[in-house]
Amino acid sequence: HQDGGIYSINIALNSHKDISNENGFTGGGTFFEAFTDDQNLSSIQRPESPGHAIFHKTTARHAGAPTTSGIRDILVIFLTARKSEEADNVESKTWRIERAMRLQSIAKELPSRDLLIPCLEIAKSNDPTNSEMSYWLGVHLLQGDMNDPSDERWNEICYGVDVLRDSTLLNPADARAHYHHGMAISARHKYAMRTQRAHLLPPADEAANSMINAFEMAIRLERKCAGVGCKNCINLAAGYLTLADFMARLKSFEKAIVYLEQIEGLVSEAGDLDQHWAPSMLQQANSMMEFCTAEMAKKKRSEVLPNEEKVQTL
Repeated sequence: HQDGGIYSINIALNSHKDISNENGFTGGGTFFEAFTDDQNLSSIQRPESPGHAIFHKTTARHAGAPTTSGIRDILVIFLTARKSEEADNVESKTWRIERAMRLQSIAKELPSRDLLIPCLEIAKSNDPTNSEMSYWLGVHLLQGDMNDPSDERWNEICYGVDVLRDSTLLNPADARAHYHHGMAISARHKYAMRTQRAHLLPPADEAANSMINAFEMAIRLERKCAGVGCKNCINLAAGYLTLADFMARLKSFEKAIVYLEQIEGLVSEAGDLDQHWAPSMLQQANSMMEFCTAEMAKKKRSEVLPNEEKVQTL
């Protein structure tokens, strides 16, 4: 999550048991998503000792790491800024950071997409460096009516793909952004094929590579987040099923099978085998596996027959 305000100050009030066994705790701390892939810094940070603090921008996505024993006592302070009367004449626009976050919160409560999307666009314009604005705008752009064949809807879908890509560039460690970017590429492809806009799509290889990179990055990052008890709860198996479907549509059946073979393991790894949607997803994966296997066998037979005809002719 992100905090409100401009800066967050997290002050330790008691010791971690690495320092003192008195009134201490184990585990705990603040997980910083941006450090997920950092080779030099731990993704979980704690103040050195009671009275010390961690100070960070509220826009840095973070979470409380699970406290495994004891009680972790902290004091959190948020620093904010307001637009002054002279703001139009001052170069600093720090106050816009919180305005953007407030607008994002307001947008999520609005009753319709016609109100929600413009509100998110205003939020994004106030703080274009905050990846959350692009992320939520992209997610909601893709949630429109996929049966609407209009140019307006097509442009909306394409814009959604673009802002989700922007979100991954602004925050490369956000597994959610990579996941939804991959889903958006797939949705754009299906929509274009259904509405006779295939000629407007990027080359198939380019789209496939973008999807592969998006989903594989999402899975790698999500596993790291889960490893410290701070997962985003995105459905990685659904991502691989989408990727397999895309490969099958491109007639890349071998690649599709590679992804299909991993789906049951991903569902199991997430502890979702007892979820109501799991049997349906696994059945869909099995059906797709049978189709891809049959198509590969058909292709192999068609390659063998011409060779046999040549031998007979000789």
